[in-house]
Amino acid sequence: MSGPILPSGELHLARIRKRLSDGIPLTVQHAVVAGGSPQALGMAVALIETGCRVTLLEENDFDVVRARDMLARTGKGAGIALTTDTDQARDADVLIEASGGDGLARVKLMGQLAALSPRALMVSLGAGVSLGSLKDQVEGPVALIECDAPPPAIGMIEILKGSDPAALGLAYRLGALPVIVPSFLGARLIAAMEDEAEALVFQGATPWEVDEAAEAFGFDLGPCAAQDLRGLDRALARHKLTGHDLPLIARMVPEGRLGRKGGVGWYRYPGGGGRVIDPLIEDLAREEAHFAGVAPREIGPDEITERLVGALLRSARAMKVEGDIIDLASVLACGFPEDRGGILHYAAELGSGSPYRI
Repeated sequence: MSGPILPSGELHLARIRKRLSDGIPLTVQHAVVAGGSPQALGMAVALIETGCRVTLLEENDFDVVRARDMLARTGKGAGIALTTDTDQARDADVLIEASGGDGLARVKLMGQLAALSPRALMVSLGAGVSLGSLKDQVEGPVALIECDAPPPAIGMIEILKGSDPAALGLAYRLGALPVIVPSFLGARLIAAMEDEAEALVFQGATPWEVDEAAEAFGFDLGPCAAQDLRGLDRALARHKLTGHDLPLIARMVPEGRLGRKGGVGWYRYPGGGGRVIDPLIEDLAREEAHFAGVAPREIGPDEITERLVGALLRSARAMKVEGDIIDLASVLACGFPEDRGGILHYAAELGSGSPYRI
């Protein structure tokens, strides 16, 4: 189910971009990124490409080697200093925590780093940390941000309301559009698509069938491949918080299926290269469906597309936020096709003839 391409879509997004793109980049001589997540690596690469000095702070020597290997495979990030020595965070202009770990541990780390660079803008990337707890721990300027596009893409940075205004300058320096939000939007949209994709695989589709249907519709990347890039452990952490009841991710992560950073997730990534179909995931999904008493069935591309887009639209319509921002987030965080103008714009253009269940 490809649906019509709407000529007004790109114009709609161009107007939004123009409104958000007028700002002054933050001056940064030295940036420190702490954490071994794919998002941390993507942020470090984006920063060094702006011309500043970048230190990537890892927890242990194993993580340093893994990060170095990942950077080497991508051919990006030349010049990034990798270290476990927190003293290397001294005199930084901006410190970005992007570990993806426990919230209390992240706040504690931010406090330790702030003591080394008290004038730095202290930024925590991703949900799980409250702005209040960060301000209690750090005396200087602080910000909570999110960038949900699959690494290393950074097209939009969400900045939680109440963060220091310097976070806007950081977004402009990275060439991203800053959006001030009451809560992170992209993560909610992505969660809706990821959960629907997992349900489709659980019920009988394969990850590659799901991704092929999504990419045929025009998504930049199918939801399973995109989740592999973000890290399946992030999805498992979200499942535990929300009480998500599909068992696939809950089994995959403990078995070492972390996504691309672990070499295997919904797909395999031999030698750190591109995705390769993994028939073992079919066996895993069928086994879990059998345990749950679910009979797998064939699911065609039209149903896959209808369910993915429908899930995204339901999530978008539940948000009490300006529709333009949701449209932008659906494109830059979820990879919704740009020529369709974003999920709400697309649905409005289709009108009452929309095939997507709300």
